[in-house]
Amino acid sequence: MSEHLPPPPPRRSSSGFGDPALVFPEFASKQRALEKVQEVDGEGEDSSYGKGSFDLSSRFSSPCVSRNGFETPKKTSSLKLPGFKEEEETDLSTNSGSFVDREEKRKCSGCFRKCCACTCMFLCIVLIILLLTGLSVNSSVKSSLPQVSVTNLRFSRLDFANSTTDLLLNANMKTVLELANKIDKSVLYYSPMKAAVSSENINLGQKKLVGFTQSPGNVTYLSIATRLRKAKVYDVDATLLRNKEKKLEAVVNVRLSGKLGLDWLGFRIHLPTLIACEDVKQSDVINGLKPTCDVRIFSQ
Repeated sequence: MSEHLPPPPPRRSSSGFGDPALVFPEFASKQRALEKVQEVDGEGEDSSYGKGSFDLSSRFSSPCVSRNGFETPKKTSSLKLPGFKEEEETDLSTNSGSFVDREEKRKCSGCFRKCCACTCMFLCIVLIILLLTGLSVNSSVKSSLPQVSVTNLRFSRLDFANSTTDLLLNANMKTVLELANKIDKSVLYYSPMKAAVSSENINLGQKKLVGFTQSPGNVTYLSIATRLRKAKVYDVDATLLRNKEKKLEAVVNVRLSGKLGLDWLGFRIHLPTLIACEDVKQSDVINGLKPTCDVRIFSQ
């Protein structure tokens, strides 16, 4: 007796998802195109193997086509040239070197600014010290200068002679200056000086005076006698001087230039000095007014 086999299980009705080509017609067309591409690739490989040549560069250079029909992008990260890491390391080292250089430049610029600031501050302090020292010396020296005045001013001779072309002047004049040392504890040292007397733009003569010493609190009278012979003068100036001298109203300028020495802080210093008696009126001297003179240091 033949054994009865169990009946086959009933076939389930397909829901339509077994074959995508039945559900999506577009997928069926793409699948057929993919099969054709696979057949062409297989023929190309067989022919290349049959001929005994295999172009590896062409396969790597050609775009890769996956089995599903889509191109796969190349992974550039996996394909690195041998010197790529070295270039990266070089760039990193260069960047780090430039960063270090910038930091060093910043440090150097900061140091340079600090040095400039310290130098300027030091120079300012030195200049301030020198200025204060100069002011103190100037005030101390000025307080030690003598007091000078004019006590006598007289023309012993004043005449003019006409020549063929010029007007000539002959004059004798005597001027007396009074020098008073106002400091009771300081000695004044006068070097040889040069005296010049003038009036109405006419030079009335020059004289060299010998040096002398003036003790503290002393008063010294300095006589200056000048003499002029046959000096050429202008008519206008000669007329003014003659008319004013007759009226005892002549205006005279007396200047003495030399060096004055004095003791300061235990040291003897010699300063260029100018004694200027300007616009001294003869009438004031005759009346006993004693016009004062200006004593200037560091001047000639």
